[in-house]
Amino acid sequence: MNSISSSFVNIPTNYSSTPVNAGTKNVSEEQSSIPTADGFVRSSSDDEQFKLSSDLKSASISSVDTKKKSEPVTITIISTNDMHGKLDKMPKVAGVLDALKEKYPDAIVIDGGDSSYNPPFSTGHRFEPVTQVLNEMPYDILALGNHEFQYGKGATVTEFVNKVNGKADVIAGNVHADYVGGYLEGVKPYVVKDVGGVRVAFVSMLEPKMHTKPNPHVGKDLVKEMPADAMRRLMPELKENADIIIGVNHQGLNDDKALAKEIDGITAIFSSHDHAITDSPIQVGSYPNSTYIVESGSHCKLVGLTQITVDPDTKEVLDFQFTNYPVQTFSCKPNQKVADIVRPHTRV
Repeated sequence: MNSISSSFVNIPTNYSSTPVNAGTKNVSEEQSSIPTADGFVRSSSDDEQFKLSSDLKSASISSVDTKKKSEPVTITIISTNDMHGKLDKMPKVAGVLDALKEKYPDAIVIDGGDSSYNPPFSTGHRFEPVTQVLNEMPYDILALGNHEFQYGKGATVTEFVNKVNGKADVIAGNVHADYVGGYLEGVKPYVVKDVGGVRVAFVSMLEPKMHTKPNPHVGKDLVKEMPADAMRRLMPELKENADIIIGVNHQGLNDDKALAKEIDGITAIFSSHDHAITDSPIQVGSYPNSTYIVESGSHCKLVGLTQITVDPDTKEVLDFQFTNYPVQTFSCKPNQKVADIVRPHTRV
């Protein structure tokens, strides 16, 4: 273990100036804004990691070989989950995403599922106009939630996946059309992104019961794996193709904690489905083999910002930072294109 990471047992976390109470739905009314410091993640006080190292091969050799260690790589992730088609709030959510993306242009923007279902409105409109809204947001990855299957797998593909796939990758690793490994058209089990030479895999697990109302039969035309079984099946491939493995799961905090205990090698899980709020990461396991789990509430109230600092040589996590930003009090303008899309359906 290198000199920096050896100093960590529980990696320190950073909180926003408007902390959110874990396990509650009450959001601070105090103004939220993007951190003004150039570096969001705190660096270690151990300067030895960044010093030039020299190796005197022989006393008779006058020259000194020096090798500069690689600079740490920060993986920035902007996240939403369980928006449930709250059209009146989506222009402001889009504005927050735009502002954070401007501050962190290399950030990967993800959603954990259930972005569209908003009864009774969506009974008639189904996935519209939410898919139009999603296409105006800077999403890179969209996980499928149980409500994306509200109208059956055919509608999931034709009315949701096909409408958003041009802008973002749609992922679901344990839901199959007809046999294990036979994924739905346009849906991938995982996506790998290169961040400064660190390969980051985003994989999604959906809760297998897929209980939804008012249609209890949703998902009966799908082949569903238990998340732990799917992760065991995918892990050899994920470890071959990626250095860091991140779950974008739609099964709730308790199931994600159980999954992290059962499956080694998951760096972080972005949880959803149970609409919980984490004001700091939940750490499962001991460093350096920890899994960090975060969640950002529901119904367009919060946007999460996570930064994971990694040693590009050893692929060890050096730091993990997480902040939930309240959308209502975030200092930014709503996205005008999104506002124009939803205006006919709302009072926005």
